[in-house]
Amino acid sequence: MQNKSAQIGLGLLTCLALSSPSFAQDSKTSSTKPTIVSTITDNGITTTTYSNGQIVKTVADGYYLDSAFYKNSNVLKTTAAKKYWRITDRVGVAIPVNTDSRKDVTMFLKPGVYNTLSVTHYWGFIGIGITGGYQNFQIGDDYKGSEGRIYQNFETLKLSGKIPNTLTQSDLLYDKVANYEDFYLMIGPSIDIPLGKKLGVNLDARGGLMNTSAPRFGAYLPDGSQGAQSLIFRLNSSASKNRLGAILAIDLTYKVSKTWSLGANVQGFITETPFTTTGLDPTTGTNMTITKEDMRTNGGYNVGLALSHTFGEDKAKTVYTLLPPPPAPIVAYAPTLLGENGKMYDYKSSEKPVFKWKSNSPNPEQEEYLFKLYKADGSDTPIYQQTTKNSSLTLPDNVALVNGDECNFYYYSVQSVVQNKVFSEADAASFGYKAKPVAMIASSKPTTDQYMFKVFGGTTAPSKMKAKPRRKVTKPAVATVPKKLVPRKKSTKPASNYVNYENVTENPKVKWPDDLPLPKNPSIYEYEVQRLNPGDCKPVGPVAKYRFYIDPKNPDDIRILPDKPKKK
Repeated sequence: MQNKSAQIGLGLLTCLALSSPSFAQDSKTSSTKPTIVSTITDNGITTTTYSNGQIVKTVADGYYLDSAFYKNSNVLKTTAAKKYWRITDRVGVAIPVNTDSRKDVTMFLKPGVYNTLSVTHYWGFIGIGITGGYQNFQIGDDYKGSEGRIYQNFETLKLSGKIPNTLTQSDLLYDKVANYEDFYLMIGPSIDIPLGKKLGVNLDARGGLMNTSAPRFGAYLPDGSQGAQSLIFRLNSSASKNRLGAILAIDLTYKVSKTWSLGANVQGFITETPFTTTGLDPTTGTNMTITKEDMRTNGGYNVGLALSHTFGEDKAKTVYTLLPPPPAPIVAYAPTLLGENGKMYDYKSSEKPVFKWKSNSPNPEQEEYLFKLYKADGSDTPIYQQTTKNSSLTLPDNVALVNGDECNFYYYSVQSVVQNKVFSEADAASFGYKAKPVAMIASSKPTTDQYMFKVFGGTTAPSKMKAKPRRKVTKPAVATVPKKLVPRKKSTKPASNYVNYENVTENPKVKWPDDLPLPKNPSIYEYEVQRLNPGDCKPVGPVAKYRFYIDPKNPDDIRILPDKPKKK
C-alpha cells in the first residue's frame, strides 16, 4: 500500500507541476515594427498609438466609447476572448468493458475506482490542458471457474497423468496478488459550453501515456511432489507497461459560487494492456508448462462526481482599432491650352505651330504631359504623339503637315499624366492651312459645303430628365439641323466653356463624334456649327448653337433641348 500511495502521489504531483499557469504562458516575441508611441488610460479606456499611425482603444467592462469615434469608416471592432484557468477533480466508479461478448475470461475484471485531476487554460470557449490520474479494477472470483485457464490446465494435466486422479479442484491453492491498475498523464483540447448563468457542459479530449499493470493471480498444488507441474497457471503484469491511450470526459456542472462548480462526470478510456502467462499451453500439442507474453485491448468507462475551481480570470475586452487613413487618391488635373484656337495659316506658309499649355495641378513637378496630334479627316489615330515634362512643344522636322492647294485642318489634345498611371481629361484645340487662292472664274465643278463644329462638354443631366419616360417610336429619334442654318438665340447658360472636340464635317447634323469618348453618365452638352467659305476656309455666316442630351447607353438617340421661353 505504501508503494501504491507513493505512485499515486508522484503522478498527481507531476500533473500539477506541468499544469501550472507558468507552463502555459505564451512566449513573447519581439517585433521591430510597428512600435508603440504612447499608451494612455483614461476613464476605463486605454488608447495605444503605434508608429504606423494605427490607434487601438481597449475598453474595460462597464465603459463605452462616444459615438464620434464610430464616424470614421476605418474602425474595426473586435472582442478579446475571456481567459481563465480551471482545475477539475473527478472521482467515482471505474467500469471495465469486456472484450468477450459474454464476459471477460482473460483477466476477469470487475468495477473499481478512479480519481482524475485536470488543469486547463481557456480562451473563450476553447482551451487546452493536461490530465493526470489513477484507476483500478478488481478481480472477480470466477477466475476459478470452468472458463478460466486454471480449471482447463488442471483437467488437462489430470488426463495426461501428470496429476493423480485423486486430486480435485478443492485441493488447489489460489492466490490473488494484485488488481488491475492504470496511471496516466495526457494532454489535449477542451470545450466549455455555458447552458445558462449557472449550468454548463465541459468536454475534455485527452491523449497521451498510460502506465498499465495487469492483475496477478494463479493456482498451484499444495506440495512440490510434482516438480514443475506444481504450478497450474499464473497471470502476471508485463515488464513493459507504458502504452498510448486516450480519454474522453464530459462534465455537467452547476456553479455553486463565483469560482466553484459541482456536477456529474462520465468519461471513457481505451488503451492496450500487456501481460504474461505461465502454465500449460494446449495449443502447442504438448503438456509443457511455458511462459509467454501477450497483449489485449482494454477499455471502459467511469462515472462519478466532478468538482472544478476557476482562477486567474481575465474578462473579455472590446478592442476598437482605428486604422491609418488610406493614402490620398492620385488626381490628375486637365491642363489649359494657351494660344489662339482655330488659327489658320496662309497658303504655302513655312510657319510651324508651337503648342503651349499651363498646368492646373497644385504639384506640377509631379506631372508629365501626353500630346497627341490628329488630322481632321475623321480618323481617330494620332499622326504624332509625345510625352514631355515641358509646358510647350514644337513639332520635329520629320512631322510634315500638308500645306497644299486644298484647306487642311488639324486638332490636338494635351493630357496630364501622374505616376504614369493616372490620366486627366484632354483639352483640345484646332488649327489649319488655307487653300490655294483661285481666280474668280465660273467653275462647272459644284462645290461641297463644309462646316466647322465644336462640342462643349457637359454637365450631368438632372435626375428628373433621366427618369422621364419616353414614347416608343419606330426609328431612333435623331435631331437634325435644317439645311438652311438659322441662328438660334443663345441658351440661358452654355453647358461649359470647355471645348471637348473640334473638327470639320460636310454634315452639319448634330451627331456624337466617333473618336470622342462617351461620358460615363447621361449629360448635357453644347454643339456649335458654322459654315466655312470654300475659297479661303474662313468661317462665314451665322453661328448655330444647340444644347443636347446624350445617354452613353444609347448614344445614337440624341435629343435637342429647346430654349427656355422668356417670361412675360
